[in-house]
Amino acid sequence: MGWRFRLRRHLVFLRHLFWEAYRERILLSIVATVAFASVIAILNSIYYGHVIWDRFYTESDAGSFFCEHTDMHKLIRQPINTFTNFIYFVLAIFCFSKGMEDIKKKRAYNLITANRFYSFTLAAIAMYTFLGSTLFHSSLIEFFSKMDFSAVYSITLFPAMYFTHRVILTVQGKPTNRRRSRERLFLIAIFSVIYLVLTYNLDMNIVHPAVASIIIMIIATGIYLERKDPGQTNKDYLIACIISILLAGILFEMDIKHLFCNDQGHITSHSLWHIFNGTTVFFFYLYIRSEGYDHSQDELRQRLMQKAHKKVGGE
Repeated sequence: MGWRFRLRRHLVFLRHLFWEAYRERILLSIVATVAFASVIAILNSIYYGHVIWDRFYTESDAGSFFCEHTDMHKLIRQPINTFTNFIYFVLAIFCFSKGMEDIKKKRAYNLITANRFYSFTLAAIAMYTFLGSTLFHSSLIEFFSKMDFSAVYSITLFPAMYFTHRVILTVQGKPTNRRRSRERLFLIAIFSVIYLVLTYNLDMNIVHPAVASIIIMIIATGIYLERKDPGQTNKDYLIACIISILLAGILFEMDIKHLFCNDQGHITSHSLWHIFNGTTVFFFYLYIRSEGYDHSQDELRQRLMQKAHKKVGGE
């Protein structure tokens, strides 16, 4: 069986799986995205020239910091960079709904499904990121800039907390498919302190090294867990996560350095950074949910895989 056949079969399977399993979430996300775009367009039409944000402090180069053309007379000063934050809202809907689903079906086959706190926390982080980045790109004022930065710290610390929790349980020889209130409360306290330090007490000159250090820690703990307890997760999600974060990083650098910058264009490096950053978090969530998952017990998955095999084989 060639790799092209396997790839096509997998893509057909994923298309059917997402539609069959997540139809309501997909439709809700589409409606919310269209509504969000419509609100941006309507507000910019109604409130053009009202200079609502002028009463707040804005850095002098804020209008040229990002590649998107910025009209400081609009209520939503950067509509494209604002709109692409919809990815975080969609992510929040998905994570929250999966947490509720775990409660209703009483699933507890790994750390995420047994401790629904993680799903609800990631949903809250995604919503906070949506609000922070939306308000910042709408206004470009300093206060919302800090809110946007703090959201980035939240996203970075989430996988660090998850991996730390799993490492602790693995070292102690404890199963992950149990509710772990004591360890969870301890980690919440520790990572809340780290978050507050990053947000309010860290000099901007060392922000990037600090975030890089957290990312290195995430990678190190992830490698440790894969070697210590191999074969427990779906590597396809991990590969997709790595590809997405690499693309997000490239786009972020392009945006900062204004490479291939066309401020009159409808698509900007920063707007694509939002998309790929949100996609990275999405695939990471699927990756950590896949720990200990038994595909043979999933009747829907088995049925759709057989359907995809027949469809691709018959073409």
